[in-house]
Amino acid sequence: MKEINVVAAVLQKEGKYFVARRPLDRQLGGLWEFPGGKIELGETHEEALIREMLEEFDADVKVCNFIKTIQKVADDRKIVLHFYYSDLISSRFEMKEHIGMFWGTVDELKTKELAPGDLEILDYL
Repeated sequence: MKEINVVAAVLQKEGKYFVARRPLDRQLGGLWEFPGGKIELGETHEEALIREMLEEFDADVKVCNFIKTIQKVADDRKIVLHFYYSDLISSRFEMKEHIGMFWGTVDELKTKELAPGDLEILDYL
């Protein structure tokens, strides 16, 4: 079974957390997620998360504290999601791939259709 390691940023501001909506033409299209992406060969988790946030939002982040790792099996793949509290440190922030952005409380996020692994992390926030 192929294993894919993914990092995700948990950005918080004034008691609200940031999620973005995946493009409709991608796997899990239309679902909401904490932003991030696949870890490339030779990258640390922190490097991958910083790169992904630049690519997806043109945003600089500081990766702070590790939250939790969640594993999901999808088809013939094992997805390993590593969640990190992160701080937005740039004033730039624009969607380059996603089709929606939302800042909400944990209760508000529970009303969104989150990707399965992202839904599980809500219990830890």
